[in-house]
Amino acid sequence: MSEPTIFACDAAPGCRYAAVLGRTSFETTMRNAQRLVDRLAGGDYASLVIDYRGAEPSLAPDQYTAFFKFIVPELSRLDMVAYVYAPGTLMRAAHATRQLSDMGVNARAFGNWEEAAAFIGIDADDPFVQAAP
Repeated sequence: MSEPTIFACDAAPGCRYAAVLGRTSFETTMRNAQRLVDRLAGGDYASLVIDYRGAEPSLAPDQYTAFFKFIVPELSRLDMVAYVYAPGTLMRAAHATRQLSDMGVNARAFGNWEEAAAFIGIDADDPFVQAAP
């Protein structure tokens, strides 16, 4: 199984964007979680967008819980987190936002970039256009 690709950029000042492209695994997710925590800690970010439109998530619910427990200390300092989903990743994005919300993070899931950007409060082109294979 090949590892997923992560396309990351600053979508706008104060907003980090990360697109997951390909099939995920718990091991690679946790490695990428450390990179995300390091990046957020080293920047002046108020929001994060995680884009699942190109992802094939395969984590079990308890693995998602472990992932969020690892990153929530850094995410909890953000004003908001948005997930962007495709039809095949809707339930994963909904589960993720529910877990983050239960942990005190202002998180929501959206079916398109425009709604996510409006929630975050930014005016920026869709970074997925650059990331999509």
